Amino acid sequence: MTHRALLLADDADPHASAVAWALREHGVEPIWLPSLLANRGPHYTFHIDAEGMQFRDGTLGGAPVSAVWNRRLQDPEPHCAEPDRVFATWEWRLFQRNVFNIASSYGDALWINRLSAAQRAECKLVQLACCRDIGLPFPETMVTTDAAEVDALRRRWGRVIFKSFSTHQWEDASSGEQHAVGVSLIDADTDLPADALAVCPGIYQRYIEKSCDIRVTVVGDRLFAIRLGRSRDRGYVDWRSHSNDPELFVEAITLPSDIEAKLRTLMRWLNLVFGCIDLAVDREGGYHFLEVNQAGQFLFVEDMIPDLPVLQAVTSMIAIGRTDYTLDAGPRVSMHDFRDSDAYQALRERTRQKTASTAAFTVE
Repeated sequence: MTHRALLLADDADPHASAVAWALREHGVEPIWLPSLLANRGPHYTFHIDAEGMQFRDGTLGGAPVSAVWNRRLQDPEPHCAEPDRVFATWEWRLFQRNVFNIASSYGDALWINRLSAAQRAECKLVQLACCRDIGLPFPETMVTTDAAEVDALRRRWGRVIFKSFSTHQWEDASSGEQHAVGVSLIDADTDLPADALAVCPGIYQRYIEKSCDIRVTVVGDRLFAIRLGRSRDRGYVDWRSHSNDPELFVEAITLPSDIEAKLRTLMRWLNLVFGCIDLAVDREGGYHFLEVNQAGQFLFVEDMIPDLPVLQAVTSMIAIGRTDYTLDAGPRVSMHDFRDSDAYQALRERTRQKTASTAAFTVE
């Protein structure tokens, strides 16, 4: 029986769209859903007793699953009478959480990434604690609601980087101007309003005078590393906001062996088989870990450097359900070919139907 691959993402997710197209090119038919289907069919059944357990997913038609890609899992939306909606929503949500937290629910399928590991890896302080134990350098960090503490950091370090735990956008009701919380630089001239900083915790890190940024896309056993900067030896405070700048310099690199080894250890400790790691390189050539996004964006890497077969790697890993995949197991797929496909045109149409705030190809 032909095996399937389960992709958990919204139908307007460009990464899921590219991988679904690529899997079909490899002869693997994906099941692409945002969550369990919370309607009156197909059905789901989970059975457990002293002898074992079994999960039957009616969307698969009995086919085995090579991999489950936890790209952007969402909560199920039940089709039911309105008075039942709150109860049914929570029942579906908890059932999905239970089933997906048992890695063997889909047999020996490779999870990318397991739900429990993905949730843990989303904790930025957990990442830094692992780096400390591994010996992977990172900027000194404080999380606080106290403006006086931030001011003390500023006086000690000179400049401080502010980050939030999550992204946030809003619109000024009076002016209509769009705003976003992102990475920002705090220096001697920055106002630190105590009431505003006390609203919620913020992440404050010692500023690194960068020569460049490094983006490492980890796909199973393979690492794809690129250098990004204003030039070969000048970095940005946050390169993401300059991804379309004509002066942005990008090149593929080979990581120092000690840094690569520590990154592999970090991924093992976090139990991740996929992740996008951001590093900063200082003026003296020292590497500093910033964060790993366990469901980060990777299509832009191949767009920037077409010779890096990132889409081929992700597709190959999902198709065979192993981290030690080979790149020549199936036909070559690329972002260039995806953009020439009917699947890409269909994605553009679906994206147009979404709200204006829906992000498509981003670089988080």
